[in-house]
Amino acid sequence: MYFWTPNHNLQGSDMSDLEQVTTPEEPPQKQESKRGPLLIIGGIGCALLLCLGLMIGGSALFLILRSSSADETSPIIAETTTDEAVEAVEDEEVIPSETIEVTKEPQPSPTPSDTPNAVAGEVDTSLVSGTPEMSPITFATDTAANGEAIDPDFTFKEGITEIHAVFEYANLTSNNTWTQIWYHNGDEVLNTDQPWLEGESGDFDYAIEAGGEPLPAGEWAIEFYIDDELLTAGSFLIESEASETSESPDLADLPKLYKIVYTKWNGEHNDLYIGDSNGSSEQFIMSRASGPSWSYDGRSIFFYGEEGVDQQVSQGVVYPYPGISNGIVQLNVSPIPANVTQLKLTQGHGWNDGTARWASISPDGSMIAYDGDRGGGRRIYFLGTQANQQFRYEIIGEQADWSPDSQKIVYRSGRDNQFGIWISNRDDSGHTRITEGGTDSFPSWSPDGNTIAFSRDMGGNVDIYTVNIDGTNLQRLTSAPGHDTLPLYLPNGDIVFRSARSGSWEIWKMKGDGSDQIAIIPNAGVGPDWAFSKMGVLR
Repeated sequence: MYFWTPNHNLQGSDMSDLEQVTTPEEPPQKQESKRGPLLIIGGIGCALLLCLGLMIGGSALFLILRSSSADETSPIIAETTTDEAVEAVEDEEVIPSETIEVTKEPQPSPTPSDTPNAVAGEVDTSLVSGTPEMSPITFATDTAANGEAIDPDFTFKEGITEIHAVFEYANLTSNNTWTQIWYHNGDEVLNTDQPWLEGESGDFDYAIEAGGEPLPAGEWAIEFYIDDELLTAGSFLIESEASETSESPDLADLPKLYKIVYTKWNGEHNDLYIGDSNGSSEQFIMSRASGPSWSYDGRSIFFYGEEGVDQQVSQGVVYPYPGISNGIVQLNVSPIPANVTQLKLTQGHGWNDGTARWASISPDGSMIAYDGDRGGGRRIYFLGTQANQQFRYEIIGEQADWSPDSQKIVYRSGRDNQFGIWISNRDDSGHTRITEGGTDSFPSWSPDGNTIAFSRDMGGNVDIYTVNIDGTNLQRLTSAPGHDTLPLYLPNGDIVFRSARSGSWEIWKMKGDGSDQIAIIPNAGVGPDWAFSKMGVLR
């Protein structure tokens, strides 16, 4: 089974309409920290994943994208005045009441060396200012620490386990759409697009590997488009010792790999991480953040900011974020911050509910759901993503998830003294109970809209179940000793969930029918209140 696995290292971008960007009110202070240093995978961090699988044989093929930029070990706080920081970006969905940014001065990208290129022979380093540009692609067996290609060529021997596609880019923003098209032996095997989530300019190291196994022989070609305009292309050959090359896969069978956002309980508070749905990478993002949800446009993560979220610490230095308090918070991840000095946090009007535990952004991006206790028990509340937008809806219940069309909510409730999993319209009309279990918790709506996954305690052991949205076809998916809970549907119908079956909390994955259960992320601690450990996925 073959996978295309993008893995980005991203740097700074603008955020939203009329945002106010400020630096800390006071210079960073040294302090004793009980938290370890940032985990930065691949030297400069991992980030966003949008990928497709490729079925050409029986091993795992990964496309790992790594952006090689200048060293960032010495953060510098940029001085920004309030007037200079107010700007309008027309396509951002959230208009914050206040956005706090701490960032570093940009570092120049390394200049690629003169190397043979499959398309144009040499890397072009003279990119036109202001116009989106990508240089010709250089293929190589490896890259140096500064991003330079090692042993560049366009013909490789069968048995090679990794090939790097290196190119330079400039003048790109998150408003651009990046399309990637791959061919094997003349057949299109991958066609996907996504917002450009890298920095404005730099070098890109697009590594193709097969999990240690040889790459399939044959002719390979790639095309990169920005906003439907072809900017660069390249091809290479893996020579086959056999008379026939591998057959190209059926696109209908291509599995996918996704980025998930999750938390780890460290004994005192939750820390926020981003990782791959196969466990191949993990990046620490920030401290004191719970119950995250990834927006469908890929640009924001919403979460509950725990007490102290406004005081982030890196290498013993405190980075304050004035104006941010415990409550619902938006984190800009376009690009994903490499460390806490690059966080862009937004907290809208009325978002500072200290009784919240998680956040869930609707698929259409218009509303944020969360549960809070303002007296009288848990209720589900709704926040608008437009400036000063308020909703009066309240639903008696907790632990909610959205329907794919953003019109309904599935949640846990004991309303009308009837406990179980309920479905209601988001204005609390048309509510229907679909299960009758008093311990039924943490529902998740399937991407096709037909099924709800949830957890149930039977005899002291919590397991994952599914049920149709009309309450029929109840199925038990897990039965291992140890709790299995907090299911989350991936866009392809797989389910990731929290499990303590090994004796410690981990994140596991399985098919939608419960088959192929496998641990993907170890040491993923869950705190005393499991609701804080809700997870999110980039769809």
